[in-house]
Amino acid sequence: MLKKLQNLHYYPLKLYVIICSYLYFRELRVTGLKNIPADGPLIYAINHQNALLDPLVIHSATWRNPYFLTRGDLFKNKLANRFLRSIKMLPIYRIRDGYDSVKMNEGTFEETKEILLRGGVIGIFPEGSHNLQYRLRPLKKGVTRIAFLAEQAAGFNLNLKIVPIGIQYESHFLSKGRTLVSIGEPIRVADFKEGYQLDQNIGIDGLLDSIHSSIKKLMLHFENRQDYDANLASFQKSRVYKRNLIEQLQSDQSLVSAIESGKDFVDTADSKFTIFTVPKIAWRFLWNLISFFPRYCTDLMVKKTVQDPHFYGTMRYAYSGLLYPVFFLLIYFLVNFLVF
Repeated sequence: MLKKLQNLHYYPLKLYVIICSYLYFRELRVTGLKNIPADGPLIYAINHQNALLDPLVIHSATWRNPYFLTRGDLFKNKLANRFLRSIKMLPIYRIRDGYDSVKMNEGTFEETKEILLRGGVIGIFPEGSHNLQYRLRPLKKGVTRIAFLAEQAAGFNLNLKIVPIGIQYESHFLSKGRTLVSIGEPIRVADFKEGYQLDQNIGIDGLLDSIHSSIKKLMLHFENRQDYDANLASFQKSRVYKRNLIEQLQSDQSLVSAIESGKDFVDTADSKFTIFTVPKIAWRFLWNLISFFPRYCTDLMVKKTVQDPHFYGTMRYAYSGLLYPVFFLLIYFLVNFLVF
């Protein structure tokens, strides 16, 4: 009964998020959906650059309904705890939350185990925190602990798979950027059984390395952290725009590799992005004119209420999802009032 009541708001909310996502970004494209099995236990392992916008994008891009591990301090309030759990979020605590809080992760790991044993899906950002840089940071071991805990409980016959996912934003802050979600080939956890049973660290490290290398192929990654700012500036100066977002990522990855290795970049793809066409300019002008007021209000609210740049994109998305429908409803009623 409780699950049925939960579904009354979970699925409408998910539908609303999907609609908002495809309207918010200039383009949202998903590739590799065939890599998500239709049933059976899964763990989504996702790079984490754009705070709370990342899980919203994943909800919009994939058709299965994951339970996301979310920062534990959001669950302190009883009402917040009940609501977050009702939309499939589970608390995960970090060292900064205090040792007593970290011990509460044991309960979350048990919950994730039960979800996976039932054939459900867990979504996790294994970097452990978000960061606006275009790079994949070292992964925390929590994802492997969850995976092996569930497989062990099933005698390594669960057939649990980890699906690597890369989210690539052209802009972390603005809706005018395009966004690509790349879903990689599943990693079968039982393939690491022998190493894990021989020495748990061998199994954990092997699985973690496999996840890391798989996600890194699905996103833009600057390997050299020390020269990141200089290399990013060179990248932005030399970047060649493409119509096709998959080709765009491939071209961007080649450019980053050339910059970091000191080699010349040769763009071989034919599909280039046409910026200036008359229909596109006309449509963009008309849309900017119509949506000026809600866009202005959204930008103003972000500037006034958001202190942390990491949350600019998240809150611009949230404010847009609230203001644009209200604005167009007001226009609709005003037009009807004036005409009729």
